[in-house]
Amino acid sequence: MRNSIRFKPLAAWVAVPLGLLAASPTFSQSAVDATSVPVRKTYLIEFEEDGALQYEGGVGSLPATARGATDAAVFDAQAAEVRAYVGYLENTTAMHTAAIGSALGRDLKVSHRYFYTHSGIAAELSDAEAAAVARVPGIRSVSTREPDVLATYRTPPLVGAQTVWNLPAPGGAANRGAGIRIAILDSGANSAHPSFANDASCGFSAANPKLIAVSCASATGPGGACNGPDPEADAASSSHGVHVAGTAAGNRLIAASTTPAPTLPVPYTELSGIAPCAGVNSYKVCNEPDGRCASADSAAAINMAIASVGDGVRVLNFSISGGTTPWNAGDNDRRFLDAVDAGIFVAAASGNTRPANAGGPENPVGNVNHRGPWVMSVANTYATVRPLGGRFSVGAPDAVDGLQDLYALKGSTTPAGSDFSGQPLRLDPANPAGCTDTGGFAPGYFAGAVAVIRRGSNTPATEPCGFAEKISNAVDAGAVAVVIVNNQYGAFSMNTSGAPATVPAYSLADQVQADTLIRLLGDRSDGTVTASLRVETELTDMLSPDSLRGPTPGTLVDLTKPDVAAPGTDIYAAARTADGSYRYLSGTSMASPHVAGAAALLRVIHPAWTPMEVKSALQMTAVRPMGAWWDGDGVGNGRIDVGLAERAGLVMDETHANFLAANPNGGTLDVKALNLPSMRNTACTPSCTFTRTVRSTLATASDWSVGFDTAADLTATVTPASFSLAPGAAQTVQITVSVDARGRTLTAPNMPGFGAVVLTETAGRSPPLHLSVAVRAPRDHIFTDGLDPK
Repeated sequence: MRNSIRFKPLAAWVAVPLGLLAASPTFSQSAVDATSVPVRKTYLIEFEEDGALQYEGGVGSLPATARGATDAAVFDAQAAEVRAYVGYLENTTAMHTAAIGSALGRDLKVSHRYFYTHSGIAAELSDAEAAAVARVPGIRSVSTREPDVLATYRTPPLVGAQTVWNLPAPGGAANRGAGIRIAILDSGANSAHPSFANDASCGFSAANPKLIAVSCASATGPGGACNGPDPEADAASSSHGVHVAGTAAGNRLIAASTTPAPTLPVPYTELSGIAPCAGVNSYKVCNEPDGRCASADSAAAINMAIASVGDGVRVLNFSISGGTTPWNAGDNDRRFLDAVDAGIFVAAASGNTRPANAGGPENPVGNVNHRGPWVMSVANTYATVRPLGGRFSVGAPDAVDGLQDLYALKGSTTPAGSDFSGQPLRLDPANPAGCTDTGGFAPGYFAGAVAVIRRGSNTPATEPCGFAEKISNAVDAGAVAVVIVNNQYGAFSMNTSGAPATVPAYSLADQVQADTLIRLLGDRSDGTVTASLRVETELTDMLSPDSLRGPTPGTLVDLTKPDVAAPGTDIYAAARTADGSYRYLSGTSMASPHVAGAAALLRVIHPAWTPMEVKSALQMTAVRPMGAWWDGDGVGNGRIDVGLAERAGLVMDETHANFLAANPNGGTLDVKALNLPSMRNTACTPSCTFTRTVRSTLATASDWSVGFDTAADLTATVTPASFSLAPGAAQTVQITVSVDARGRTLTAPNMPGFGAVVLTETAGRSPPLHLSVAVRAPRDHIFTDGLDPK
């Protein structure tokens, strides 16, 4: 397990020449009474510098040593560049060790040093010393050497939960959510499952049970308490609620000593929820004969959760659809605003695509659920490693601006292929969509070339054809590879079942890039435009194509949803006994409880943080969006990392009154003015200004710098560009974003530009924090340089 705590190294350290390190100071301990020496255990201390396996250059004249940055077929520790970089790490390690010794006031006895997988050391520390070491600049993480505890094999380390579990303080069960109860509004419980047994190590007993389960099919008990007949999950509602509860707060289960035991692949031996010591209040709200969830049942459960705040309910999960009219009194999101006002953090699933005959929506774009700005709407990313495809670049013959190093996602069944360069690119202007009904391709048309094909159909009047049909037609015409480019705004990935398994096929999701390539090939589809591909075989955190996303429609166009993403695909957790006690499930329903569990951990460690401050910490420290299929409309601020959120040096709050005033139907406050860690304006003409206020969570004074990380067509001015804060003090910043509308493609004028305001604590006492930005100029303000934008 690793306690991933990120800091920036001291700039002066990076500049130290090799061989010029001063001797480390020595501290005498001879006067210390042996009885006062605290108990110490081995900690792993990781430094900010990359290990030799990851170093990609940038330190003085030292060349890169990472395999991907060199021509070496295998990593060679004896290569001259590796030995030089390791020599540099030996110097920085000595400096870090000296700094740690200075902070502790004693000599540090180092038992291990690490230079390849990472840069770091192992040393004996007390828990209090470990906490002090974690605050030393240049330290990335401090962790004990206890075995990893894994849930769904991967997700606690992926979302930073293990980092929080291993913190020196508060320690023990508190690090795992003890004292917090999570309200799960879903399809019912499995009271007999070991994931919800009373674990004494977490403080649970018959008098203080892990699981409290009720049915809200009726709510006529005292105070409107739910008193339906059966709180257990049944066949109609399936294992959904059991799985959600287990993901958020299931006990730590050791497979070898658990009955029934989870079936885990080698080498995994343990299963756990994100907050395994948190209690679970299961409210069965899906009581309809077909398993659906009545609004009356959900409203009763929300009321019961609010009534249970005094009993420890501080987090609520809602992996159920809705929330599209969040200020409407009949919408559960409006009731969630009351829960937030009562002190409950709310996480909800952003929703999934469904077939038309199941009620839809089939298209994920613009259909995101749970749009209430007080609700954390959660998208679904892959937890497992998935094949990527590679990076795609275009030359004509020189490199084409805007068409370099594009993310090319391979089809679900097509091969990953191999690197190529100088390969001719061709498009058939007579049939850019490549469908059989519109003529297919002439024999040999793509002989020896990479075929470029448009997603969908040639015209709105013709039926689109599937990816397998497009790819098959191109292969039959001699294509050596196929690239399918997007015809609309929004990410997509290809189900290529039925396509030839012999030729690689890739998708380019960015419509701006797709339109640029189509126009280029429309003029020069003679083989003089060429492509290169650099294969990259692995990627985690890819957005699921089924995850509903923004942009938010109608009166909420200036609100970014979803807020964050979390792992939600192929999640293994508790289930009904009739379903085998454990099972894999996928969807935003599985992503949301990861966030609920993360929030439970934060609420124990930072009990004074409000629900909105917890929400802001998770958003501002999320792993930033990357790649064409992973933009702000897909994942909001990014994929959560609670290990970073726990250390957020700034948080943001908003009031119940302001949320009410931001009602787009008659409210007095523009939704853009809400104090959220996201900013959106769809009518910059050509600039727009946002105001945000942050509060320091640090125990000492802090200094902050503010920057802007953005796409090429956005610029920003932030005032002030730097500021200092006393503990608990607040600072208001003003961000003016300008749009170069000429940078937007004329065929996708509604596509926003994305960026982020980045706040950096100059001494490294907080991870970098970011506020997401999404802006665009209105259509009638797009500069066309004389071209018709229609």
